Amino acid sequence: MNNMNNAGSVAKQYEKTDNLDIRIAIHSKYSTNKQGFGNWIYEQYELGNGCRILELGCGSGDMWKEKIGLIGKDSSLILSDFSEGMVEEVRRKYQNYSNVSFERINIEEIPYEDASFDIVIANMMLYHVPDLRKALLEVARVLKTEGKFYSATYGENGIHTYIQSVLQENNLKGDVNIFTLQNGGALLGRYFNRVVRRNYIDSLEITDTNDLIRYIYSMGSILDIKEKNRDRLYEVFENKKDENGIIKIPKEYGLFISSGTSDR
Repeated sequence: MNNMNNAGSVAKQYEKTDNLDIRIAIHSKYSTNKQGFGNWIYEQYELGNGCRILELGCGSGDMWKEKIGLIGKDSSLILSDFSEGMVEEVRRKYQNYSNVSFERINIEEIPYEDASFDIVIANMMLYHVPDLRKALLEVARVLKTEGKFYSATYGENGIHTYIQSVLQENNLKGDVNIFTLQNGGALLGRYFNRVVRRNYIDSLEITDTNDLIRYIYSMGSILDIKEKNRDRLYEVFENKKDENGIIKIPKEYGLFISSGTSDR
């Protein structure tokens, strides 16, 4: 899939929160680690006093639920997304917080001066970016010398690979752009002097196959799954259930913490 087509398909699937809500719901309902990935990510943040924070690709902003009030009044948070629909969603949720603002931002063209932020966040979105080099250069540019860049992603041994392998075994197309736990460290290392990876341990145990099918079709514009294949897809995954009626799917998620811009 070329960059232009990928950008269009990503924009389409994130016009509204529906697809994202489906993906959040399956993890909430079936994850074996009940802490929750968003809660774990938040625990990794070092939010000191007086921080200026920029989140890129904030989506529906659910990770900040019950946490956004913990940001100090002397700190500020900009919630941004490429999708205007997502920006409107987080504005609706958090507009009453005086230290939170909202913007539509393309990570490849961040409209701020050099060294503007103490913290930049880009979770579960770098694998969507058409020009990753340009995006990471921009992040490094707007990050302060002692700042930190947090970027969560998935691994190559988790749910995405599982779904792709099943699709390929049954002659159903599947393709996902890659910024993973396996290659992300090397990619980030081109722009930052220090890159630390932290792993989140989890898996899925799905009992309702329809929930999994909805999850797969929520990524349809990326995976290129045709609607006519829905019944066949249901049958394929229904046959993956064990003797207890559970589809067990590995999850591999984690977070990179990058700091110190390197020579480029």
